[in-house]
Amino acid sequence: MTPVPPAVVFTDLDGTLLGHHDYSVDGALPGLERCAALGVPVIPTTSKTAAETEALMRRLQLDWACIVENGSAAILPGHSPWAASLPDTSALCFGIRREQIGDVLARLRAETGARFTAFSEMSHERIAELTGLSLADAAQAAARDYSEPLHWEDTAEQLEAFEAAVLAAGLQCLRGGRFVHVLGRTDKGKAARALLDAVGLTRCPMIALGDAGNDEALIAAADVGVWVRSPRGSAPPTQARRLTLHTRALAPSGWTEGVNAALNACIGDDRESARGIA
Repeated sequence: MTPVPPAVVFTDLDGTLLGHHDYSVDGALPGLERCAALGVPVIPTTSKTAAETEALMRRLQLDWACIVENGSAAILPGHSPWAASLPDTSALCFGIRREQIGDVLARLRAETGARFTAFSEMSHERIAELTGLSLADAAQAAARDYSEPLHWEDTAEQLEAFEAAVLAAGLQCLRGGRFVHVLGRTDKGKAARALLDAVGLTRCPMIALGDAGNDEALIAAADVGVWVRSPRGSAPPTQARRLTLHTRALAPSGWTEGVNAALNACIGDDRESARGIA
């Protein structure tokens, strides 16, 4: 039986664990090392695809699970310590398939006249240009199963109207750091709680770190939430269940700052040691 960890950390990637502009991770390594020493699982919880997230997990030796495409699915590697808890599957699906989303988007584009370009309509070269990724990484980002990122090319007013139309069609829009993501009625917070339930850790303290609007549900679902300072400005006014912290540093160093304070508060119930970044 897998030991119950002292906490589980769910973390966004771009702008949180990884640098916003250069995707660097060096500043987060001390925090990751502390989590490993304490036996605290770190679960990437991201808008990225399974292919690109699993590549990062191998690089950072994160062996437990990941949540991809903004809460649409949880993926467990075959060697995950939690794999025995889900013997029949390596993935838990919380969203709907990309093909169904594409049908809805085609109809709404015709009805609303909204201007956008979906990832499925872009070459890998164009995705690389918009994201700063290498061509190989852009190909992984394009390999989506449960969501469709849009490069919005219309007004803010039109985006609000489009979001309402998407919602009426039974889907939702989430605004990320660079794109508008269309997906099923799920979110990072629901997926994180569902994963904890699936592996029998419902009562385990949950720490969450994020930096953008599509992390609001994740922060709200956590016992201790950390907003990593963003170059785009202030974090949304979203509160975790018990304690919400804000870092001074940007990612990736802000991740170490935030996770250390959250661990101090969560494991030791030491609010005083976390107060400096609250």
